[in-house]
Amino acid sequence: HDVAQWDGAKATRLLDCGLVVRSRWANRDPQSFVGRDFEQLREEISSAGGNVQPVKVRPAVVSGESRFELVYGHRRFEACRQLGLPVLAMIDSVDDQALFVEMDRENRQRKNLSPWEQGVMYLRALEEGLWPSNRKMAEALGVDLTNLGRALALARLPSEVVQAFSSPLDLQFRWAAPLAAALESDQSSVFSRASEIAATSPRPRPSEVFHMLVGAKSGGSTVLPPSLAVVNIWNT
Repeated sequence: HDVAQWDGAKATRLLDCGLVVRSRWANRDPQSFVGRDFEQLREEISSAGGNVQPVKVRPAVVSGESRFELVYGHRRFEACRQLGLPVLAMIDSVDDQALFVEMDRENRQRKNLSPWEQGVMYLRALEEGLWPSNRKMAEALGVDLTNLGRALALARLPSEVVQAFSSPLDLQFRWAAPLAAALESDQSSVFSRASEIAATSPRPRPSEVFHMLVGAKSGGSTVLPPSLAVVNIWNT
């Protein structure tokens, strides 16, 4: 099961979805594979008999077997997998940093990741040492350092807070600082409110959940804890 034969290759071929594995850098929350947008993509691929725009993979070895690891195109791959169709893929040998950069760039050019998905992806890369700092990662990816920091702040929110929302995909960049500040000011109260919201059915709208968590009235000015003025969580 030698993958050296693929070094430098950029061939496009149809692959059995069973031979393709998701990267550990995979950045799509499972909820990205439900809903009208994904259903429309799946219908388009079904009508065409496959994905016209290829995904990208790199050769990999999993448990001693030759496989292909997704670089980008997770939604197209998932649609083909659900439809029982082979996936059209471009094969290229790239290292981890190149894989991450290409995956991030392709997603931002096509179907933007949610702030939450971006944050989870960036946090995993930092934790595994793909880049030594927020700044180095932002430079490599060509993204705004402040937005990267906000995405990371969302990904670092306690699960109790995230679960107050119907979906983590509802979280927005501009909520990162107020939520972090509210937690720093009075974590127990935020957790208590989050627990009450999570038990509510139907769940309030995302903006209402946010205002409830930070202790502000929906539609009014958000009153932030004093600590926000001196806390800089973005540029570490």
